[in-house]
Amino acid sequence: MNIGVLKRGQILGYTLLACLVVFTGCKSERKKVPEAYLQLTTDPEIVRLSQLIEKEPQNDSLYYRRAKVYYHLDGFDEALADLQTAMRIDSMKPEYYHLLADVLIDYARPNDSKRAIDVLTLAAKRFPERIPTLLKLSEFQLIVRQYSDAMATLDRIFRIDPRHPEAFFMAGRVALDMGDTVKALASFKKAVQYEAEHADAWMFMGRIYLNQNNPLAIQCFDNVLRVDSSRLEAHEFKAVFYKVRGEYDKAFEIYRDLVRRNRDYSNAYFDMGMMYLDLDSLNKAYDHFTLAIKTDPLFVMAYYYRGLTSELMGNLEAARADYVQANKMSPNYPEPKEALARLNKKQSK
Repeated sequence: MNIGVLKRGQILGYTLLACLVVFTGCKSERKKVPEAYLQLTTDPEIVRLSQLIEKEPQNDSLYYRRAKVYYHLDGFDEALADLQTAMRIDSMKPEYYHLLADVLIDYARPNDSKRAIDVLTLAAKRFPERIPTLLKLSEFQLIVRQYSDAMATLDRIFRIDPRHPEAFFMAGRVALDMGDTVKALASFKKAVQYEAEHADAWMFMGRIYLNQNNPLAIQCFDNVLRVDSSRLEAHEFKAVFYKVRGEYDKAFEIYRDLVRRNRDYSNAYFDMGMMYLDLDSLNKAYDHFTLAIKTDPLFVMAYYYRGLTSELMGNLEAARADYVQANKMSPNYPEPKEALARLNKKQSK
């Protein structure tokens, strides 16, 4: 069978059909929480699309649109079922393959990541010149650490468009994940050479330079903010750069600006607490760790360092409470365990 000449509306290829049988065959495995099921059945957009499907049961785009809504509501089984129907009606819509892969990778049942790759591999065969499909395949190959396969997919893009900025960005991501910062930087530089507004490439370059304590990091983060002033993490990374270099005045200035922009920016409070701790300003350190916890009650390290600050201030019971909390939230985090052992030793004397 020549897959390339399939007409719209034909049944999917044998490979994908087999995958879809596996997808829907597992439906009974998931036990829904009643509230979640209620949301899936009463969501206004789901209700509206279901009514339209009743009127047009052969309209594949309606099943696809409903699958997208189900997916965003974590209704993975329902999304898979609708995609199966949509793709039986029309198997030549690349966006259907993309959504199917997203659903599988997020559902994360055993072998779902492999199935997601299989779906995108089939899509890349069906649409061999479609760069967005090849990019998505390379992204998923990166997620499952199939590095050589990801680079082979990107090479296909470069043969179509040797100057494609997103392909260079993905090549940088692959190289960085493999620990090759030299190749990663070279690829990110190519990405911004061909698209100066590529904020993500500037961000990754900045983070590499930050780890190298290279002042070029600041320039990269400024370029991120030039492209998108709402990227608050670029401000945070600038502050981290100055903090690491011991330029606390500049770091404090940026962190204070960050919390003026977003009162719930817990990382900024935490990092200020760390600097105050380093400066032996224990009361200010304690207050900032408290703010970090208030804005993010699951901030394990903030509990630990607030406990450490309390211990340094001589308040051992408050320290113990925070160490216990940090240990309870993250049992594999060794510092709270060691701190509790240290407190027990102190108090047994």
